[in-house]
Amino acid sequence: MKNLLITYKNIFILSLIGLVLLAGSCKKFVDVDAPNSQLVSETVFTNDNTVKSALAGLYSSFAISSAASLQFDLSIATGASADELSTTALEVYDPFLTHTILPNNVTTYGMWSRFYTVIYQANAIIEGINASSGGVTDAVKNQAIGESKFIRAFCYFYLVNLWGDVPLALTTDRVVNNTLTRTPKAVVYQQIISDLIDAKGLLVSDFSYGSGQRIRANSYAAIALLSRVYLYTNDWANAEANATVLINNNATYSLLSTANLSTVYVKNNTEAIFQLDAPQSGVSASGSTYEGLNYAVSNTTVPQYQLSTSLVNAFETGDRRFSNWVGISNYTGGPFYYFYKFKNKVANTTATGEYVTYLRLAEQYLIRAEARAQQSNFSNAISDINVIRNRANLGGTAAVGQTQILLAIEQERRIELFGEYGHRWNDLRRTGRATAVLGQKPNWTANSVLYPIPQIDRVNNKNLSQNAGY
Repeated sequence: MKNLLITYKNIFILSLIGLVLLAGSCKKFVDVDAPNSQLVSETVFTNDNTVKSALAGLYSSFAISSAASLQFDLSIATGASADELSTTALEVYDPFLTHTILPNNVTTYGMWSRFYTVIYQANAIIEGINASSGGVTDAVKNQAIGESKFIRAFCYFYLVNLWGDVPLALTTDRVVNNTLTRTPKAVVYQQIISDLIDAKGLLVSDFSYGSGQRIRANSYAAIALLSRVYLYTNDWANAEANATVLINNNATYSLLSTANLSTVYVKNNTEAIFQLDAPQSGVSASGSTYEGLNYAVSNTTVPQYQLSTSLVNAFETGDRRFSNWVGISNYTGGPFYYFYKFKNKVANTTATGEYVTYLRLAEQYLIRAEARAQQSNFSNAISDINVIRNRANLGGTAAVGQTQILLAIEQERRIELFGEYGHRWNDLRRTGRATAVLGQKPNWTANSVLYPIPQIDRVNNKNLSQNAGY
């Protein structure tokens, strides 16, 4: 990991400097020059503007420019690994379809390295603020630490779910980070929960830091991710409690109506909890999302990323999610089915423009339904399932008993959250259902549920072990 961490430092410094140059209202960024390979945190955060610029750099690395495809890979690679895709436009995703991923796979390495790049930046912000001797207001300090911990927790959530035990880097000390071993998954989850609890207490509850838009983490974003993490760690009571906080805040968050299902990714819609304005590289700051650029196709082409037959067949007759979220191309050889949650292939700066949406309210209903079912609160679990089904123009579930209800929730999660940043892949693994559902795929083994630790990091850090089967 040595070479990566040195690179991360350079990326962080360059992104921060670049953002300050672009922001004409910002004051001088640093008081003294720092070596190119070293971030001197205490010289960075001298006033509120320097902190805000650092946060802009953090979000930029996470969602824009060189990291623009991170969320895309989270959807396409995991969708191919699971049962959401039948084919993709790029051969780079073929190993995910056929479960022949090697430790030198460029896509898994890209996701891994970008997560750790963002984690390094979050650590640097936290350290820099804690080392600041003055000039930064308490409100900005709290918000910056809260956002940094939220994003760090978000990154570790995906790392631990895609790779299992992973190095837990919580500082910018490269001597320490270069020799880290893999931390047990349970310990990583403890850190994720700790970060999110801290973030929940530090962040504002409104959208003021996003200028009224839902593009910055607030306390409710932390609560939403916390409910998901508690679900994944089988803490049913806390999963239910945190999801309920979101669901009960109907003044701020509400499900889109059946008639508005097609706008699930429109910017700042009432269902959105945490979105990012993530344009494709080279496009203006209000450009199209990477998903819209790649998913949306015309009826006269073969879709680049085609849905699997099993996913298409999983939709019930009359489900409005199919008519709103599944595109159909009748080009020669068709019909071909493809993701159509994103509608905008080109930039759309109007109110109907789209943002990447990582957290939305529908998931919270399904989290609460599962948590309630696991606690044998079957009637209320069914009520939550039916909220989502009725919104899709379907009748109530016929499931009875815990086993049937949990399978009904799995089905609703499959349909409601398909193509959204690894939900299906993570669900099958965490519930122990991966082999039962995916066992007929080519080259599938029980070890396929985790991706290989990138070989380049194992070369640079001899303390990193490899996942079984690779």
